[in-house]
Amino acid sequence: MTEDPLAPWLRAIATKHDAERHTAGTQCRGSVALIDEAARLRGVAEVRLGKAISLEREVETRPAQLARLAEAAAEEKRQWQALAQAELPDGHGSVDLQVKVGLYGRSAHGGDVISYDAHGVHNTHMDGLAHLGTDATWHGPIPVENSRTDEDTIVNWAQHGIATRAVLLDIPAARGTDWVTADQPVTADDLDAALTVPLEPGDALLIYQGRDRFEAAGHRYTPGAVFQARPGIGESGAKWIAAHDPGVVLWDFHDARSNPRFALEVHSLIFAIGLCLIDNSLLGPAAAALRSAGTATGLLVAAPTAIHRSTGVLINPLLLY
Repeated sequence: MTEDPLAPWLRAIATKHDAERHTAGTQCRGSVALIDEAARLRGVAEVRLGKAISLEREVETRPAQLARLAEAAAEEKRQWQALAQAELPDGHGSVDLQVKVGLYGRSAHGGDVISYDAHGVHNTHMDGLAHLGTDATWHGPIPVENSRTDEDTIVNWAQHGIATRAVLLDIPAARGTDWVTADQPVTADDLDAALTVPLEPGDALLIYQGRDRFEAAGHRYTPGAVFQARPGIGESGAKWIAAHDPGVVLWDFHDARSNPRFALEVHSLIFAIGLCLIDNSLLGPAAAALRSAGTATGLLVAAPTAIHRSTGVLINPLLLY
């Protein structure tokens, strides 16, 4: 028998979730199902200034900027191979935009076709239940084979309406640092220290770890295909998230990969509890804005495009406060 891809503690969390949340004959829609009328009203009540801020990193498609990014990535790859004497896998997250412009006398018309990789460490995206699975199933349980025909998590989530109270957890502020480092993964104690209001099931957790400052200082975030520790949330932090029943989690850094198997502790909660994750969220400006407003809460609106069979979608989450 092959090794269980889930660590024993994750398997225990999944078993507990199945017993408490699953109904025979009905597909579980995971954490988004916790976002109900009460959760939405909690969020609406937190909008006091009428301001909105985007939590999306810009999707770069301009040729000159892409050329500079490619040059920097190539240099990083050369440096990695010189140090590790190993090939650095390319991080996914590519975007291809084909723009067509037509001039017809004094009239003009523009159109475009876009294709993108819905995952990776670059663009802000929502992971669907069909992103990570175990034992030939996605969370639900949904057979993996359904992704070839009619898997509908993203459509269901889009129609459900992901709008709920947002609660910011500013980890660097709680630690007194600029950003989270690879040698000190975010723990349950860190999350407790950063939490300033009581949580309710279905709330959105905005877990800021300082990635914008990290990258502004010249560092590049390690792609998930590289098996080494990196800044992010560790095992006890993942357990903390599962225990607090969020409707959705938005974060800038991902899993710390600080365990012996370099496993993805938080991402594994997609299978274990159906956790809705929005990766690569731009949280630094939001943290500063909420701090200036004297609050740590707001209304999170995350409306994915309803694409059947999608494993994830690029998304522009909005925080209203």
